Amino acid sequence: MVRRKAPRHAPRAACTTSHSPTAEHCVSARDYYNRRYKEVDKKRRSTGLYEDSTESHMNRMEGLWKEYCKVVNIDPYHMLKKSPAGRINKFFHWICNEYTVRKVSSVTTYWHQLSQVYIKYKGRRISPLVLKKVYEFIVGPLAKEHGLDDSETDKPLLDVEDFLEVLRCHWVTDTNSFPHERQRVQVATLLLLAAVTGSRPGALLGITYGDIDLFVLRDQKTGEVALTLQLRLRKTKSRQKRKRPKTYTFFVDNNPFFCVISHIVALACDDEAFLVPSITPRVVFTLGVRPGLNCQLIQWHGEMKDKPVFRASSSPEREKDNEPYEPLPYGRYQEWVKRLGEETGFVQVLTTYCLRRAAGNAINDDPNSNEAVRNLVLDHASSMIFQRNYLSRMIRYDTQAAYRGTASRGDLIVASHRMSRMIDPRRPRGPSLPQLQCLRQDAGIRELREHQQDLYGQIRKKFGFIYRAEGQPIYDKYQQVKRDIDRLLKEKGRALKAQLHADYDAAAPMQDMLAQMAANDPILSPVQPRPAPVEYPFEERACIAQAFFDPPSSAKCDGNLDRQISIVDDLVSLCNRQERRPRKPGQSWEDDTATSSSDDTGDVEIKSERSDSDPPVGCQLPLQCRPFQCLHCIGDATLPLLERRHVFGSKHSLQHHFDRHHRFQPGQNCPFPNDECAQLALESLMHFKSHAAGVHGIYMSDKC
Repeated sequence: MVRRKAPRHAPRAACTTSHSPTAEHCVSARDYYNRRYKEVDKKRRSTGLYEDSTESHMNRMEGLWKEYCKVVNIDPYHMLKKSPAGRINKFFHWICNEYTVRKVSSVTTYWHQLSQVYIKYKGRRISPLVLKKVYEFIVGPLAKEHGLDDSETDKPLLDVEDFLEVLRCHWVTDTNSFPHERQRVQVATLLLLAAVTGSRPGALLGITYGDIDLFVLRDQKTGEVALTLQLRLRKTKSRQKRKRPKTYTFFVDNNPFFCVISHIVALACDDEAFLVPSITPRVVFTLGVRPGLNCQLIQWHGEMKDKPVFRASSSPEREKDNEPYEPLPYGRYQEWVKRLGEETGFVQVLTTYCLRRAAGNAINDDPNSNEAVRNLVLDHASSMIFQRNYLSRMIRYDTQAAYRGTASRGDLIVASHRMSRMIDPRRPRGPSLPQLQCLRQDAGIRELREHQQDLYGQIRKKFGFIYRAEGQPIYDKYQQVKRDIDRLLKEKGRALKAQLHADYDAAAPMQDMLAQMAANDPILSPVQPRPAPVEYPFEERACIAQAFFDPPSSAKCDGNLDRQISIVDDLVSLCNRQERRPRKPGQSWEDDTATSSSDDTGDVEIKSERSDSDPPVGCQLPLQCRPFQCLHCIGDATLPLLERRHVFGSKHSLQHHFDRHHRFQPGQNCPFPNDECAQLALESLMHFKSHAAGVHGIYMSDKC
């Protein structure tokens, strides 16, 4: 028999707490619980289920709410707790007046964020009646008064044919540089995982080596041996992990560019993540299973199990034990994906969700699948989420053929919905250099630059150097003007780019039609695709680009395995490469070895791995360098030759490059490729600068 507990509000003889009244001050149950409710209501609870990006959006909306309450002279906390629909409607009316808002969906997003702030204040959800009233006001009177657009943005799908175009651009024609070539391999791996798993980017970026099981599996019926990878996805949209993680299984694909195992093995070899030392890709791909066993595990090193696979590495000569394994930020990854879509030539914006939606629709169309599998893959609680947000609004069914009873032209229907349908190699990628130079002559930008030069002169006159003014009000003004100039340049650059695209999209179809109508020859000359770079900065990139055009063989032969291993080896080597960002045209250093002093001694021959397109590396570099060269870059054999010999414009530019890319470690040796210098231990940063100036003639800023 279950006995009912004694009421907490009843007096106790031997105990007196803040929540239980004493015998002298006995209160009723109603008064007690009302007091408890008021005490809890005053506490502002913050939930830990939100990601950092969601927290930042909530903080921004909270700041806007406080700004509005300050304008109308009301208390923001108590007013939001009461949440009157009329006051919230006036708040969104104020936002539309003070800020640039064009779409109804933007205001509804603001309303969702304000509701999350209410949960933060109140500890519970807002009233459904208030939610309905405010939503009706947003889509009705507010949208009509401010002319808000209520149309939905097209959500494209990136099917396998479009994905092939993206990979071709990524490996063959992309001329953009990454902070480190490992990032290029990581982006390809993330895109491939997004395509075959349909997962959110946050779940993929949080993968660690402990989430991956790599083993060789033997089929007990046929005896076939297959290299197998199982991936467990533990994280969802929130910070908490799934209590029941879902697991994907992958096998070796004959096409290395679509092979998940090849990319993961390449990253693992670069990280030296295997428990058995000195494991190469050939060892992994040629392992078997001992007789009497059904599986051969390939174990990870214990220290690597909690390390992220996709990380923000920054230096090719990193120390494995000392480098912090920070995961790759979502914002940076998304920026690279968007840039890749623009380089491919897509009119729509490329995001990871294009692959996620395509995977969901592919599973939905598969006759061997069902709703339960689709919801599990996409991590949806019900089918309503897919039907409302993921199901393609493009009807991928030939309704005309179905009505008339003719043969369906399904392939053309699918081709008409692809993102690659609008690819035009002639379409401008962005403003040209003369257009950018004209953009800098804008009156607003020139005014800001004059103000910046005035502040610069005042700082130099009073402090001598810019960095010495840190902490002073004039330094803060100077930095703010710099940020204003960059912001204005980006805004005008985006506006000019959009205008160029709009003008081309309006003129190009008409010009092509007129050319076809005026041509005597019914077959016009084809539009040539965007050519691949004549020269690649690294030999490994050139080999991968060449292998991309080799058709994969479906036959199980040694040649196919050798090709697979060769590409993985190139991926591993590419992970150790780094290409500096391209310099401005006026800052590149021309080869002036003829003007170098012939009296220099102790010349060193630089040797570097290169392809046939690389410049000759048999040149001599004197021990006495140019004044503003970087010793670390000179001694880095992973950099292209031109980057190793680059000369900066001033000692301040060299110091900025040193602070950004190289971290001085007390006791490290001189990085210059010379036997005598390589044995010299540098005890401090000033010792390093003194050695660079006295021995190599390289001068850096006096900032320590």
